[in-house]
Amino acid sequence: MKKTYGLIAIFLLGCGLFAGAQGAGGAGAKSVSFLGFDSADIEESGRIILSELVRREIAVAPGYALVERQDVDALLAEQELRLSMLFEGGEALRVGRLLGAQYLLVGRIGKLGTLYIISLRLIDVERGEVSAAIAEEYLGPIEDLRKPVRIAAQRILGVPGIEIKQGEYISIDTDPPGVAVYVNGLFEGNGPVVVRVPKPGKYAVKLSSEGYKPWSQSVSVEADATYFLKARLLQQDKVVDERVRALQDGRSSLLTFLTLYAAGASEALLYALGSDNVRLYIGLPLVTSPLAFFGALKLTENEVMNGGRSFMIVSSMLWGSSWGVAAGLVFGLDGAAGGEGFNPAFAGLSVAGGLLYGGISYALTAGLEPFPSSRTWLYNLGSVLGAFLGLGVPYVLGAESPGIIYAGMLSGSLVGSATALWLTRDFSEGRSIGNLALGPLLDIDAEKGARLGLPLPAIGLTRVGSADRLAIQLPLLSLRY
Repeated sequence: MKKTYGLIAIFLLGCGLFAGAQGAGGAGAKSVSFLGFDSADIEESGRIILSELVRREIAVAPGYALVERQDVDALLAEQELRLSMLFEGGEALRVGRLLGAQYLLVGRIGKLGTLYIISLRLIDVERGEVSAAIAEEYLGPIEDLRKPVRIAAQRILGVPGIEIKQGEYISIDTDPPGVAVYVNGLFEGNGPVVVRVPKPGKYAVKLSSEGYKPWSQSVSVEADATYFLKARLLQQDKVVDERVRALQDGRSSLLTFLTLYAAGASEALLYALGSDNVRLYIGLPLVTSPLAFFGALKLTENEVMNGGRSFMIVSSMLWGSSWGVAAGLVFGLDGAAGGEGFNPAFAGLSVAGGLLYGGISYALTAGLEPFPSSRTWLYNLGSVLGAFLGLGVPYVLGAESPGIIYAGMLSGSLVGSATALWLTRDFSEGRSIGNLALGPLLDIDAEKGARLGLPLPAIGLTRVGSADRLAIQLPLLSLRY
């Protein structure tokens, strides 16, 4: 009887052990050890968290038993191995035997642009070869990488009935970066950007950035798919403000003058340099004229180039050329080296003076407002009157040197033109000469302060002794207090 009870106890104990084995993975369960993820795109702390998720999936998967080994990293270091080596299938037999597992599971997470690729390989330790491999793609923030990692683990372990839908996305890469991205009219951020759309279908993608032409395209996103879009925006030509365009009525005359001036200047420079090459005299103007035209065209495309400003630049260049020729005459350049003919230096001085005056005039007239034509006329008038005044002073003082006379005239012309520009600084297009401050050269008011004016000579009678005589009066100073 006791023998019978003993057999029953042994049977029951065996049944308990069998049931315990079933609860721990079942008879014939495959022992698997997961070594971790190999990744250069995810930090170590993140790899550890994702590895624990995979180990949990192995532990609960039917037909598998998880082989734990706390010092896997130490073991790999001891064997001088890396996860990348095991991922390729090498050394699996040796490591698997050391861990006491039938299978090794190794993983790798790579990043391609904004796309994460999760790869898992199940390696048979005995045969040393890959028995299963899967790859799962994920597009989205790294914080949500947990779900696709679990999906990949369940797929390679053959767990049925898992949900693998990832949703629909549009991945937009832009050149240049930082372009504003709109999907169906809604702003979704600056490219490159990944946009999750609510459902499959067609979507209108528009890109815009300052200085670039607008870009748009209709894309069709399929279910559980990502539409990859790479767009390159073209730079937009400068848009000339309509107001500036309306104030370029003098541009054509300036371009015409500069084209002809470039041709003449090139001939003059060749002559000044003493060139006898006929081909250069013919060919150089054919090159410099179009270059001058297109250069001036580009330079003035966004400039206010009304008739007054163009007239100012042209007249200044003519003044400069005249002063250059006058300099040659004054300083004895009245003949060629042999004493006959036209001295080539005249041509060089003329071109240099014209370019100098034209450049200064271009800079002085620059601005957002049109340059009044009345200012240009008064500028030229001031230049003429100043030159005559500069001629009269040396004459009165008895100076006969041509150099002194030339210096006086040039100085007077410069002072006269500068004075005219200063006195007309408040002019605006359409206003008449009545806005000019006429009167004494200096008007001092105790309340309003001092103001410069343009003294105009007045002819009248003045008493000299006991007789009235005809005189010219020039108001210089007015004082009010």
